[in-house]
Amino acid sequence: MEEEKLTKEELSGFTGTQQYHRLTMLPLNCTDGVAYVAEKGKAFWLMDAIASYQTRALVEAYPFQVWKLTVEGTKGVLVMEDQDGHAVKRQNIPYTDFPLDEITFYLTNNVLLLPSEN
Repeated sequence: MEEEKLTKEELSGFTGTQQYHRLTMLPLNCTDGVAYVAEKGKAFWLMDAIASYQTRALVEAYPFQVWKLTVEGTKGVLVMEDQDGHAVKRQNIPYTDFPLDEITFYLTNNVLLLPSEN
């Protein structure tokens, strides 16, 4: 029996969070929605990628970050933007099987969340 894949529609149902989760070894918390994406989308690697950029200098320079993953076929691009939509960091992902063609996260106060959880 094949497992159902993650869909954009189900993510819009996440508004707020019941608890914070720690998905990486780095001090980065996430909401219920992000934990759901990591689990159902098999995307713990994506949380690790975002967490790996969280140096003190980056966090101090950009206290509000927008992270966008765009997938075309089996390749992806992960981009961090500032609050004004300017690209700050970019990482090419040579292979991914992430089930959505795009997803956006916000990161502020050391918490990663879905836009609907803002």
